[in-house]
Amino acid sequence: MLGTALVFAAVILQEPAPRATVAPDLQRAQQHDRAGWSRVDAKAFEDAAREFEAALQIHPEYADALYGLGKARMALKQYGAAASALERCRDSYARQGTQEEEQRLLATRARENQLAELRRRLADLEGPVPVSPTGRGGGPSTSADVLAIKHQIRELQGLRDPGPTTGAPAPVPAFVSLALGSAYFRLTRLPDADREFRAAIAVQPKFGEAHSNLALVCLLTGKALEAQEHVRIAEEAQFKVNPELKRQIRDALGR
Repeated sequence: MLGTALVFAAVILQEPAPRATVAPDLQRAQQHDRAGWSRVDAKAFEDAAREFEAALQIHPEYADALYGLGKARMALKQYGAAASALERCRDSYARQGTQEEEQRLLATRARENQLAELRRRLADLEGPVPVSPTGRGGGPSTSADVLAIKHQIRELQGLRDPGPTTGAPAPVPAFVSLALGSAYFRLTRLPDADREFRAAIAVQPKFGEAHSNLALVCLLTGKALEAQEHVRIAEEAQFKVNPELKRQIRDALGR
């Protein structure tokens, strides 16, 4: 009986997952999103904004469309609207990261629980062999059961690891933080711009453009020495820093 159950469980482990399908409303949102990016490439930013907004009418949490809308509004110099769209984009990624971390944690726990149960069964079967009233060892199914459990353990260990479960959500992509920081800078919200540029660097330490932008914010907020360090890192990352920014930093340092 045990052997039959183990074989059945092994079959379940190997059963392919059903193919994911895209909901019709998401498909329509994706069509508008693709059209929006096509308009961005053509520098038709008003048309692009309309396409991204159409996508968001269907799918309000669509992070890619929110990012595109922010970029279109930036190109149109509508910095307040750009910041609003990019804030929503950042928050959408943050919520998604939290949900993904929770799913990874649940998947890891379930996998560990399955492995622990299988190892307990294996230990029971590989323990001292009970002697039957006839003086013989365990039943003929014992060896097959051990092999079946070991097979299931290998199957579980071979599954793709769901990733580290640090308890922290996945970070917001660096390019989103960079764009939001740029919108804040245009609105002269320098502390907010500083925070977002640092968030981009925390995710992507060698992000040259973020370091260059942060150097400017540091210069404007009286931190010329730190600004010089960010310029150094930006140039090491092969980003071309504005020569005028470097000159102003040198002047601020008295060099």
